[in-house]
Amino acid sequence: MNDAGRVASSAGLVAVGVAAVAIVGAVLASPSFAFSGNALSDLGQPGNAAATPLTTLLFDGGLITAGIVGLPFGVRLWSGSDHPLERVAAVPFVTALLGMAGVGLFPAGQALHVPAALTLYLGSMVAMACYAAGNAAAGARRRAAGTATLVAAHVAVWWWWAAGGSVTRPGLAVPETVGAVIFAGWVCWTARREG
Repeated sequence: MNDAGRVASSAGLVAVGVAAVAIVGAVLASPSFAFSGNALSDLGQPGNAAATPLTTLLFDGGLITAGIVGLPFGVRLWSGSDHPLERVAAVPFVTALLGMAGVGLFPAGQALHVPAALTLYLGSMVAMACYAAGNAAAGARRRAAGTATLVAAHVAVWWWWAAGGSVTRPGLAVPETVGAVIFAGWVCWTARREG
């Protein structure tokens, strides 16, 4: 692999690191955030009891930065693919990152916030599913099974959350965090393989 490929793979790892530091930092800096009572986006919503100027800077700025920094990894997914279906995964991956940046650009309460959040989570699931299908088609069955397991877990946590009542009820941070960790884990795993 050439240096450009290594840099593009590293971009995925850096994006995960930036997002993780931003979210954890915002949680720690919040005066009242609770996973059982808040959505993660409350940390970036000016005027929310869980938010301060520092948490909004960390959360919103971190997601915007991570979304932009991770884009070269989408190029690596395309160029490093062993099968056309893996290549297809680059499109929903880039879409998910644009959704991530959109969550930061349009804090909770703004009209485009929910579409951006849906784009992030649905895009991440579709990207992983396409990649798993491509892995299977390329004969990489163990990798396909691992990625498919992550997709199933991601879908399952949202299914569990939706089955428990209103999707927007207090505690939305729980499935959001699980989904984010699953996606981040897949990006790190795939970036190391592609790198």
